Parts: sequence; structure tokens; C-alpha cells
Amino acid sequence: SASHVQAASRSRSCPLSYLEYSNLVQRLLPDAEVRQQPAEVEESIEDIQGVSGLELLRRLSKAAVPPRIPRKKPVPPLTAEEMALAEDGLSGDLNPEEVLASRFSVELKREQLQCLRPRTWLNDEVINFYVKLLQERTNKNARGPKCWFTNSFFWNKLSGGPDKGCASYNYKEVRRWATKAKIDIFAIDYVVFPMNIGECHWALGVVDIRNRGFRYFDSMIKSPHPNFVPFLRRFVDDEHKAKKGGPLADIESWDLLPPAKPVPQQENGYDCGVFTCCFAEYFTAGKPLDFGQED
Repeated sequence: SASHVQAASRSRSCPLSYLEYSNLVQRLLPDAEVRQQPAEVEESIEDIQGVSGLELLRRLSKAAVPPRIPRKKPVPPLTAEEMALAEDGLSGDLNPEEVLASRFSVELKREQLQCLRPRTWLNDEVINFYVKLLQERTNKNARGPKCWFTNSFFWNKLSGGPDKGCASYNYKEVRRWATKAKIDIFAIDYVVFPMNIGECHWALGVVDIRNRGFRYFDSMIKSPHPNFVPFLRRFVDDEHKAKKGGPLADIESWDLLPPAKPVPQQENGYDCGVFTCCFAEYFTAGKPLDFGQED
């Protein structure tokens, strides 16, 4: 409804709890299979009669938190110099029009970086700038996977986006993207694209050329849109027709590839963008997804 859309687009600095956010995502994306409370903590009315308010709150909080993923080592904390730089860049008292980062023919202003403040939803500008940094890292690492990072508009351009329910395949919208990037997708390992889902959630999609399939990393929703695999199959086949002169053999066998380990899950209503950046960071570096909410 209009009120739900309005709620989703409200100030990015007005966070939701995990339960509020999951309910919002479910309303805006009715086909999405949002992670629910674990069955073992579901309780009947009789089970909670006589339970204090504090104990009930503890149980509800526990129900919303997914199992933690064991990690080999924690993400290192920021140094004092890095912390000072972050505090200066995220200060809301300074000039919002000041350009704080200029690279890749993109300028990021202080006001755009405010989404990096705690309990705030990330925006397209920051996520797209971050994947450009990952692209730069990939290009310099001759031993690592060969990747092409598209911007966050790729999936919505290809599928028609939320306005069309991601049900309108349109290869023409992205046909020139690889050419402009001077990329032959059949000569690399992965096409990586952050996904802005329904203007209310972030996830990461991957066309895995190396393993002939597709990957989906999401910190809340269990599986991608029903058109995720069919449309990406058509995209790969259309790329082959356009760039190689004919259809790709066995493209119908390309399917959704399961993750090697459980995908890390968010425990609040605002960190899906951070998790998406971490999925891209770890996966394209060939590292296991061994980070968690506490990082």
C-alpha cells in the first residue's frame, strides 16, 4: 500500500527493529520468503502466561537472532587514525556539500556519506562506490578470481524493477554494459551485482561463469525472486548471441548454486547494505563468509 511504501522510503536515519523490518519487507515483497523465527522458540499463549515482561522481551529478542556463524578471526577494529577520519566525514555539523571522495569519475559528498552513520540504511551511491573499489582490487590481483562488478541498477534494468514486479525481461537495457566496461563475461569468473530489492532491501547476485550457474547472497530473504534464474539464463544466452554469434550450449542447465556454508544473517532492521558489501568483498576475494553481525 501507499503507507507501506512511504514507510520504506522514510528517513534512512530512522531504523527499524529486525521484526519491524522483516514485516515491512514481507508486506512490500509478498513473494519473498523472509526468514522467520526458529521453530524451537515458538511458544503458545499457555507457554508465556505468568512470564515477566523482561523475560518475554528476552525470548522475543532471542527468537529474532539467527545462529551465529563460527569465525576464524574477528574483523580488525578501526585504528585511531581511521576512527578520526570517519568521525570527521560523518559529522552532520559540517558542510553537507563538501566532496569527501573523488574517484572513478564519481564525487561523494558529505551528505551522501551520512548513510554510513550507525543504524542507517546504505544508499546506491555508497554501495556503487564500494563495488568500484572492489573492481579496482580485482583488476590489480592477477592471482584472484576475474570479476566484473556492475552497479546496483543492473538487476532492476534487466527485470523491469519493482514497478513491473521484476517480471519484464529487457536485455536491451543492459546490452551495452559489458561492451562499455570492455568486458567479455565469458572470459571471466564472476559477474557481481548488488541488488536494490523493492527499494527496501539489499542483496547480492552473482553470475558464476566458472561454475556455470548463479548465486544469491541475502542476509534476510531465503531465496531470490522467481525470475532471478530464468532472467539471468536469458541474459547469459543473449550475451553469447550478441558477442559470440550464437546461443550458449546447455544454458538451461545453469541453475541456482547453493552456498558452501550458511549465509551470514543480519540481526537488525538496517544492516542489509553492509552485509551485501561484505558478501561482495569476501566472495570475490575467495574467502569464506565467516563474518557476523557483531563485526
